[in-house]
Amino acid sequence: VVLRLKEADGVIMSSNANGVSSLDWRSRATPVTADGGRGASTEGWSEELHQVPDGVRHFLVYFCAKFREANIVEIHNLYEDVFSKLSSRYYKGSEWPSAEVIAPLVDHDETFLLLYNELCYRHAHANPQLSLKVRLGAWENYCELFNQFLNNKMLEYDLPPSWLWDIIDEFVYQFEAWCQYRSRLKNKSEEEIEFLRDSEHIWNVNTVLQYLHALVNKSNVCPWLFNGNVPVGSSNPSDDEFDLSWLAVYRYAGYFSIIGLLRIHCLLQDYRLALMVLQPLDFDASNPLYTHVSACHVSLYYYMGFAYLMMRRYSDAVRVFSTTLMHIGRIKQYHTRSYQYEQINKRNEQMLALLSICFACSPLQVEQGSPGLLREKYSDKLSKLRSGDLALFEELFLYASPKFISPSLPDYDSHNEGKSVDPAKLQLELFMNEVHQQVLLPEIRSYLQLYRAISLGKLARLMNTDEATFRSHLLALKHKSWSEVGHAEYPPLLGEFRSIAGVEFYIDKDVVHIADADVSPKYGEYFIAQIERLDDLSSALRQRTPSSQRPAQR
Repeated sequence: VVLRLKEADGVIMSSNANGVSSLDWRSRATPVTADGGRGASTEGWSEELHQVPDGVRHFLVYFCAKFREANIVEIHNLYEDVFSKLSSRYYKGSEWPSAEVIAPLVDHDETFLLLYNELCYRHAHANPQLSLKVRLGAWENYCELFNQFLNNKMLEYDLPPSWLWDIIDEFVYQFEAWCQYRSRLKNKSEEEIEFLRDSEHIWNVNTVLQYLHALVNKSNVCPWLFNGNVPVGSSNPSDDEFDLSWLAVYRYAGYFSIIGLLRIHCLLQDYRLALMVLQPLDFDASNPLYTHVSACHVSLYYYMGFAYLMMRRYSDAVRVFSTTLMHIGRIKQYHTRSYQYEQINKRNEQMLALLSICFACSPLQVEQGSPGLLREKYSDKLSKLRSGDLALFEELFLYASPKFISPSLPDYDSHNEGKSVDPAKLQLELFMNEVHQQVLLPEIRSYLQLYRAISLGKLARLMNTDEATFRSHLLALKHKSWSEVGHAEYPPLLGEFRSIAGVEFYIDKDVVHIADADVSPKYGEYFIAQIERLDDLSSALRQRTPSSQRPAQR
């Protein structure tokens, strides 16, 4: 449904598939006017509420009505489309009215006002000049909203999966933004520092993790996943053993909280724990829940791939990034007008950079799992990476890595940021240390592929180094060539420890013996992937071509 605002009469029109215009939500909403609206008196309205535009008042009344009806289709349209249009029209550089102001319009509905506040605080966070009051209010609102879930006050409601994902994703983002704001003590006033000193409970990392774990446990989504996507408890809400995974709103909230935990642990640089929290997810299902929201799908595989990269599981990182990039290539055309388009496009560029790093740090060939986009956009950079361009490694890592955070509090007394450890610089230092260890290995591997047996001294002379140093390089190559390799349908942390060197060798009496370990290319998988891609393109073309213009089938 394509919505457009008409300035003349303030009515939002919609066009259906046949091109016939019809009134949308505003024509179905009960009018709310200055002279009484829904048959109720406006005597209790504040001056701020009278100043709210009529279109916004209509929207809020109708939004609340559809929320109480649990009308997912209407809620999805109002949330993703109408709210953003009204924000651009009336509140582009300002904040929406507070929940206290608009409460009379929605009969002081506590749950709806918490959700409305979540939207308002998210809109406010788009402003770079964010006040402490807004940060504090957003934290308190999230606590109250999650308590609604944990206290069984969402049993009668339902929300679109995209909104539930955005709630969890925005919760983690605002926690990340708070940690970065708190760590920058320079140019902060004494009042701000005193407030931070006395507000250690705000966006506390332990409390953030506890809320996400509580949502996972409350939703009972892990037993639901382990039971083949079937609830294990009673479906009767009046039973003591009622299983909340029967309710989509709880099931999605718990499922998305798992992915929120993945993101937080990556930001905290605990990559093994980040992959461990994904153990329950249904990667082997035909239609897993993370595919229901494109932004969730992309975020899951971005952070999972980055964790693989930092754990030196380059084969798994290449598999994750390659499949996700191909998926983005298929869906991007359907999100050009979506609020998710900018974020998906950014993740696409970041994953291309990370994928080029994976190929540069491993013996894998680009043809073994790389989308054509990598060869088109990063062929020059990939050759520079493989030739040992350290500056380019650093540039791509800083561009494509997450914004790391430190869970510890800064030293408020020193006011000196130099004394605290910058997590981004620490991760960059660890990554570049790994790159320094890998920088000579591609050249050594290329020499080994030319021989069946060669003396250690001759190889050392080819590398312009002494024999003892070259022996240590060979040991490094042997060590770096072994890694855990997982499978797409298995839990992310599981894997088989094996060599990915592409060449096997051993040293006997100062002679290096080489055995080619390359396997034959898997042409079948390549052709199957291309056939599936052709089928997808053909289906998309058939959907775009009018039936009257399609060739007659014989």
